[in-house]
Formats: sequence, structure tokens, C-alpha cells
Amino acid sequence: MTSELGIAAVFAGGALLLGFVGSVLLARRLKRLTLGLEPGELAELVQEREAVLHGISEGVLAVDADGRVSVCNGEAARLLGVHTGGTVAALSLPPALRQVFADRAPVDNVITVAGERVLVANYRAVRRDERDLGGVLTLRDRTALETITRELESVRTLSTALRAQRHEFANRLHVLSGLLQNGHGGEALEFLHAVSDTAAPAAGRTVDDPYLQAFVDAKTAEAAEKDVRLTLADTTWVGTRVTAPVEVTTVLGILVDNALEAARRGARRPAWVDLALLEDGATLHISVVDSGDGVPAGLAGRIFDSGVSMHGEDGRGLGLALARQAARRLHGDVRLADPGHHGHDAAFGVRLTDPGRDGHDAAFGVRLTDPGRDGHGAVFEARLPGALQPAREPA
Repeated sequence: MTSELGIAAVFAGGALLLGFVGSVLLARRLKRLTLGLEPGELAELVQEREAVLHGISEGVLAVDADGRVSVCNGEAARLLGVHTGGTVAALSLPPALRQVFADRAPVDNVITVAGERVLVANYRAVRRDERDLGGVLTLRDRTALETITRELESVRTLSTALRAQRHEFANRLHVLSGLLQNGHGGEALEFLHAVSDTAAPAAGRTVDDPYLQAFVDAKTAEAAEKDVRLTLADTTWVGTRVTAPVEVTTVLGILVDNALEAARRGARRPAWVDLALLEDGATLHISVVDSGDGVPAGLAGRIFDSGVSMHGEDGRGLGLALARQAARRLHGDVRLADPGHHGHDAAFGVRLTDPGRDGHDAAFGVRLTDPGRDGHGAVFEARLPGALQPAREPA
């Protein structure tokens, strides 16, 4: 009996020893895996992580070494419409961000357009003890800033036109005042007749909207400074008012600025840009044609992607993407109708339309300009519903 108890005690002691050694080894492994943190500390760390990730104003999107989304805070989900669990390849990401994840190289302040938002992205790879843990993409929403910048640019364009008109009228008043003070009534009357014949600018005779008038006047002066001639086509006619001046001047401004730059850089001389505006009920048709060298064949299908520029590396590549974004905010669109590879440059046309009119909400306008020259520029077409007030019925 005593021997049996002794054997049992030996086995019990051995089992206790093995259990103790196993628990020590398991505790050391858990300490190593949890970086020396206790369970309570781990829980507190997870809570702090969630609070930080979902409390900051930047989007955070982390992927593991296999390209699966492991972390996605609320801001990143809002900006990109993604969630954890999927792979980067399956996400609907802008081309610029897809390239960032494909290269897996550090990048700073990459500007891209995702849907209707302008984003600034930064990427960093994550490694620990020479082990690849994936990477982290941070996003900042710059939509409001970019919108304000475009609106300020539109206001600057309009104010420049008004300032030029003020100087012009002041000069004419000085001439009239001088003629009358010196008793030259006949000459003053002739001067008034001459002014009345030429005072109204080209836009003033065919465009009743003051925003469009000021825009054309300002861009005409800006084009002259660049040694480019900006003219309105004979088909131009807008007899009502614009209902969304910021969106309209944003789209127009981007297209005309691109056309002026293309004409200035192009080989054809003299350089010119033709602009056509046509009212059709609540629809505004726009066509912009320049004398530049056209859109390169390799860019025609990607010209509206953020980061793609017709002007080389010095171009930001956001203008056309923002023009399409402004059009689509009003359920419209912008497209390249002619890249200009058949003896003429690219022509950009715009259609700003009311979608409920005759069911033609998805249709683009016709070519509004035909300069009749050996070469001409790009056509972009767009739709902006309700861009114009409906024409008043005759009494």
C-alpha cells in the first residue's frame, strides 16, 4: 500500500511539474505574442485604437501582406465606400490609388478624384523585424477646398471682366466730358453713335445672361494676353438666365482654359479658340474648339481620370475630372467628342440640360461650331440639368 502511494505521489508530482513547466512556457509565448501586455491592457489598447481610428478626420485604410483590407475606419469607408475583409483588387478604387497599392512604395500627397470627392492620399509600407505586414493608406478630403478654389476662380474671372468694363466706360465718359466741355457737341454726338454701335461686346449681342457675358469678356481679354484669339461662333444664342452660375462657369472655365493652353502650345498659327453657346429650353449646349495639336491617342480614353494631363508633367491633371464632377453634381456629364486625330485638334463640347425635357436626358448636343479652317480643336460635351431658366412664353 505504501509503495503504491509512493508511486502515485511520484506521478502526481511529475504531472504537476509538467503542468507548471507548460504553463510557464505558454505564458512566455503569450507574453511574446502580446508584446508583454496583460489581458486588461490588451482590452484597453483595443478600445483606444478604435477610439483613435474612428475619431480622427482622416481616412485610414490598412492592408495586410496578402492585399486584404485589415483596417478601415469610418472616414475611409465614407470616402471610398469600402470595408474590411475584401481584397484591394476587388475594391472600386481610383486608378491612382490602385497604382499606389500595386507599387507599395511610399508616396506623399497624391491628389485623386473618387466619385464626387477630391482626395489627398499618403501611403507607407509597414514592416516589423524584417517581416512584411502590408501598408497603410491615409486620406484627406479636399473636396470643399477644391470647390471653394474653383468658385473663387469663377468670381475672380467675373470681377476681372467687370473691372475691365468699368475702366472702358470711365474712359468713354472722360472723352464725352472733354468734348462737351470744349463745345464740340457734334463730335460728342458722333462719338455716342460710334459707342452705341460697338459698346455691346460679342457676347452682349447673343447672350443675355450677365454671368456668361462677363465670363466671355474676361476670357477674351485673357486669351489676348496669351496671343490667342477667342471668338463666339455664329450659332451662339442664349436668351435666358443661368440658374447655376458657379457650376456653369466652373465647367466653362476649365474647358476654355484647357483650350487656350492647347492653342498656345499648338503648332498652328495664328492660335485661336472658338466657343459656342446655344439655348434649347432649359438646356445649354456648349462647344469649345481650339487650334491645338489634339488629345494624344493614348490619353483619349483616360482624359477624365485624375492625374492625367494633356500638358505633360507640369499639368496637375485634375481640371477635366473636376469639370465632369461639377456637371454630374447636377446629374449632367462631360465627354470628349473628338480627340482631333483627323487633320484637326480635339473639340470639347458641353450640354447642360433639363433631364425631363422630351426624355433626352442621356443625349449630348450636336457640334455647334464649324470654323471652316484647315484644323480645329477638341469637342467636350456635357449635361447640367436645369442650367438655364425656362424661356418665358410670349404674351
